[in-house]
Amino acid sequence: LNATRLPYAGALPPTSVPAAYMEAPPLDNSCLIKNLVIPDGPQTFDACAFVVRSTDEVWNLRGDVDKAIDKYFHEGYLNAGSWGRRGIGKKALRDAVLSEMRAFPDIQIHITDCACKGNDNDGYKCSMPDVLTGTNLGPSAYGPATGRFARWTGIVESLVKRNPATGQWQYYAEWGVHDEWALIQQLGLDFARVPHPPRNDEPLHDCTPLLKFTPEPVIDRFDLDAQRAQQAAASKVSADASAGLRQGALGAVRVRP
Repeated sequence: LNATRLPYAGALPPTSVPAAYMEAPPLDNSCLIKNLVIPDGPQTFDACAFVVRSTDEVWNLRGDVDKAIDKYFHEGYLNAGSWGRRGIGKKALRDAVLSEMRAFPDIQIHITDCACKGNDNDGYKCSMPDVLTGTNLGPSAYGPATGRFARWTGIVESLVKRNPATGQWQYYAEWGVHDEWALIQQLGLDFARVPHPPRNDEPLHDCTPLLKFTPEPVIDRFDLDAQRAQQAAASKVSADASAGLRQGALGAVRVRP
């Protein structure tokens, strides 16, 4: 919106392919094709049924959420989200889930489709588009509660595998993006005040599938390494801050009359 709060004027479509587009560097994604091959193996597990049931048990049925998280998510679960955000481990997942439920107590995830490829031995890669609805009655990752209802769309790609220690099928990794711009607009929040990185730090995965079988299903190693580096940096900042507080306290003790 401009200073008058009126929408920007829309531009008419060009009558021909823009010259600037033709002059820009091309990109050929065909190097990815050979890396998308799914290993041969039995396919008796209904992975889409797993995706639907697990989503309902965690988000929609208002049952034992902690039990569902523990059942359906691997201990080393890796989550990749919008803005290049990353989260590792079941605790990080639980924190995110409960925070979203606090922000939108009536949240519902409407699954619109599901497609899975893989096998019982190596696991399955699943894609699930969805529509989320909810009323913002609590603080969210975007700001304070607004009391407004919102509907936003997205898609989640999941890596589902049988845990060899328990035999339970679980999510090992997920990559999900949703229309957060539409959500923020519907909540009536000032985007300039919404906490977010200055740019989208999602890494490029050229020629390498985000979720791959090598020979065991894993998420792109770059993501895991980047997240560990990020956590190490955050731990150092926290340690430095704690050291600073201790030093300040000692200084205060020394100057106390």
